[in-house]
Amino acid sequence: MAGLTTERLVFRHPVIEDRSWWMEYLNSAEAIRFMPFTVGNEENCVFFIQRSIDRIARDGSCLNVVSERASNKPVGMIGLLTQEVDGVTELEIGYHLLPSAWGKGFATEAAMACKAFVQRTWLCFLHHLIDRPREPQEPGGGKTQWHAT
Repeated sequence: MAGLTTERLVFRHPVIEDRSWWMEYLNSAEAIRFMPFTVGNEENCVFFIQRSIDRIARDGSCLNVVSERASNKPVGMIGLLTQEVDGVTELEIGYHLLPSAWGKGFATEAAMACKAFVQRTWLCFLHHLIDRPREPQEPGGGKTQWHAT
């Protein structure tokens, strides 16, 4: 998916140096509330990025760095990930946006690009797994609750 673009976004593979801007995510208690991380912990930040880098080598999936095309400013990490679901390897769209990027439609735009990429290139089912149902006013709420068949 690296190199994929949308009207406003561009995808690229992550590198460890992304920790300089990704700390905004780890510094937000709200953003990481469902994750096993400690607010402000740089080791957690590096682990998060390295895990995505390791996925590339393992199975080609990863959370890509997604940046605004106009400014090249990162907005988050979004991509296709393999996950074990009921004993079956499935493909999901994973996304984590910087709090400063919430509410601007970036998650929806990037998720739709991921979905279109899969429909063009892969013959499989795509699942979008969420931690819990979200309210329409919450980030991701009411916008991306779909399953491709």
